[in-house]
Amino acid sequence: QPECSICCYNYDNIFKAPKQLECTHTFCLECLSRLMAVSQAEAQGDGDSERPPISCPLCRHLTTLPEEGPPALTTSSEVLGKLPENQQQVETVYLEGNKLCYQSSRHSADLGAPESPTPFCICIDIGARKKAEAPTAAQTQNHGMLGRLAEWKRMVLFFVLMVLLVVIVLWPLQCVFSTGNMRCIPDRTRTDPTAATSTFNPFTRPPRLAD
Repeated sequence: QPECSICCYNYDNIFKAPKQLECTHTFCLECLSRLMAVSQAEAQGDGDSERPPISCPLCRHLTTLPEEGPPALTTSSEVLGKLPENQQQVETVYLEGNKLCYQSSRHSADLGAPESPTPFCICIDIGARKKAEAPTAAQTQNHGMLGRLAEWKRMVLFFVLMVLLVVIVLWPLQCVFSTGNMRCIPDRTRTDPTAATSTFNPFTRPPRLAD
């Protein structure tokens, strides 16, 4: 079964219907619709509001699209004749904004539903992403405020870390060197000579008692 040379999917009679460009090269409807969306997005970025022609991916020949878009291009009867018999009649597909839509009202007994007309609609998105717009003044101001807020948070975190460093590490070390213990309570035996305990010396004379 023939396939599209862009997406390498087999042709069918809906979204992959074989559509022919002016240069007689054939591609599926979905790929041509995506090419149209990309060309249109680039034209709008350049300030052109008209629908631009699409360039053939093989020979670069420009094809002017009809008013209805790629679904209105000529269907390749040669490729369509190579499809299975149930796919040799092209279904109606239309563009709706940036979507390619197909609506059917045929019986859906083969899907397990009751044999009654059950219309359904299937759409695929073919829109191209728009170019990133230049940041506005409000966005720039918001980024500046967020940057200042982040810098302020870093300064607060640095200050807290410094306080913790002083309280946990430097302050106990200073107490050890100055008072001899980590509680910063001075040792009275070292600072107050009167608090020293007296020792007995056998070579000293006892004080005389008064008569």
